[in-house]
Amino acid sequence: MKVNIEKQTNGIELVKIENASSKIIFTNYGARIVNWKFDDNNIVLGNEVEADEFYPHNPFYFGATVGRYGGRIENGTFQLNGVTYQLEQNDPPHHLHGGAKGASRQLFDYDIEEAEDYVKVIFHTKLRESEDHFPGDIDLKVIFTYDETSTWTIEYEAVSTKDTVFNPMNHVYFNLNRDNKVVDNHVLSSEKLHMFPLGENNMPELKPIDLVSKLGKQEIQLNDIFNSNDTEIQAQAQKVKGLDHPFEVKDGYFNLSNDILTLHVRTDMPQVVIFTLNDTSDWKSPMNIYKAHSGITLETQSMPNDIHLFGEEAHSILKADTPYYSKTSYQIEAKPH
Repeated sequence: MKVNIEKQTNGIELVKIENASSKIIFTNYGARIVNWKFDDNNIVLGNEVEADEFYPHNPFYFGATVGRYGGRIENGTFQLNGVTYQLEQNDPPHHLHGGAKGASRQLFDYDIEEAEDYVKVIFHTKLRESEDHFPGDIDLKVIFTYDETSTWTIEYEAVSTKDTVFNPMNHVYFNLNRDNKVVDNHVLSSEKLHMFPLGENNMPELKPIDLVSKLGKQEIQLNDIFNSNDTEIQAQAQKVKGLDHPFEVKDGYFNLSNDILTLHVRTDMPQVVIFTLNDTSDWKSPMNIYKAHSGITLETQSMPNDIHLFGEEAHSILKADTPYYSKTSYQIEAKPH
């Protein structure tokens, strides 16, 4: 495997990794994925050539490590150990994705470990209470490994100085189509596909919709969801003009596919948020070449707003001085002809 480093402006660097059949590119800005080319098909949304201009201004979190909290926290406030914390309300009135000082806006330091059959990029930074207003300072490592099986693995390691909430994820957008057409033809596959509906305030509700049962199959095309005659499914798809919902899958394993490729996803996180980039009109920039449904995220994480939904039992609660670890992998392969 080959590694090359490209330095752009604003401190942004690209780590380019190649094997015989694929190429993947990461950047230290937000510990993010920029490009993933498999058999000359770029399967993620991003901008390699103008990364230094594109990413600091892009509002869609393309490929970014999101933290310290992925998703929304209702009204930008929460209680922990009897103390109320007020966060930035950057998705009024809610808090979203860690705010302006979150991991997605950090220039990470990094180290590279090379072996014959894999390359590991170890990103590290500190999330500070004084900057993002969550309790505690967090030492964060985000470890990207790419190997000869065309598998991209993400590992998160963290320790906090205080009890806090911590819900990291990666905001990669996939599009497996060669012609960059919308992702509505993509198929989600799992024995369990429970979609959690969004309420009036766009917060998830804990009465999931069993898509496998309702639609009668374990392989569900996104179009089947968007065009469903089921009133409950239809209302949710129309509410956000696509998907922006937490899901639960069978044993943390599911696939995303189209006619030519299959992406295998494995995770130890309890939920995955699936979002179909439903409205791109807010970004007034010549760099915004994206239409609605240009990509689909598979954000493996805890339930958004879980600190309100579950209180002291929330999965995202991280105790002081207690090591955090989670792991997600994405493997791409061609379908047999």
